[in-house]
Amino acid sequence: MTSSRARTVLLIAQLWLGLALCAPARAAQELVFAFSELEPWKTVDAANNYGGAYTEIVRELARRLNLPLKIVPCPLKRCLVMLEHGEADIVIGIQDSGERAQYIQFLHTPYRERGSDKVFYVRKGMAARIQKFEDLRTLRVGVKNGAMNFARFEEANELLKVGARDINTNFRKLVLGRLDTVIASEDQGEAILSQMHLREQVEKAIYRSSETAVPRAIGISKKSAHLADIKRFEAAMGDMTKDGTLQKIYRRHYFEAYQIPLNSVPGL
Repeated sequence: MTSSRARTVLLIAQLWLGLALCAPARAAQELVFAFSELEPWKTVDAANNYGGAYTEIVRELARRLNLPLKIVPCPLKRCLVMLEHGEADIVIGIQDSGERAQYIQFLHTPYRERGSDKVFYVRKGMAARIQKFEDLRTLRVGVKNGAMNFARFEEANELLKVGARDINTNFRKLVLGRLDTVIASEDQGEAILSQMHLREQVEKAIYRSSETAVPRAIGISKKSAHLADIKRFEAAMGDMTKDGTLQKIYRRHYFEAYQIPLNSVPGL
């Protein structure tokens, strides 16, 4: 083999080696979003287009950090497993807890200053029927199967709780008189009421609980390569708050999208 040909072979080999070494680095830059559907905040349509205000917040965060975003749909339990094992990098729309904090680092900069109140929906004109917790004891309360509400409600075994797979079903039963009230997070309840065109038939009772209305923040897997850059994530979230981006996202993808009056949901 001539020296010229040998040099060519060596250059090609070096080029292939360089590409092989760079591939993991490029892959490591990808931001994998563990996406569990949570209407109205994280939605997916029939064409697999991902939307909702929370989804747009993550998109904007990735854009500001110059990171390609990969959305991976998964049931909540599977999403949490992915985060625990480092198979996903980022999550939004889940509550912080002692168990989750073992494998998820939640940012100090929240995307919401407070979570949503738990409210009780009743038929129009009956808001005064529930003025305090004790008023629930004689009522049929519609609950979503698997949903976690505030502690006092969860522990009140004397209440007649009627389960359904979603809030929509409970609202239909409420209008038909098969339930007396429906418990829901206010932000979700307001959006679903608009979707179902029930604002003239359903309203919120006077009593509400703010027990779960704590700040909400994005989480980063503690096994993610991006955890080393968490200060950049914090700074970007801070900028999105200061420059009004978060409010613009909520206005467009929540209030306007679901025709909800501005300032009608505390914390947004």
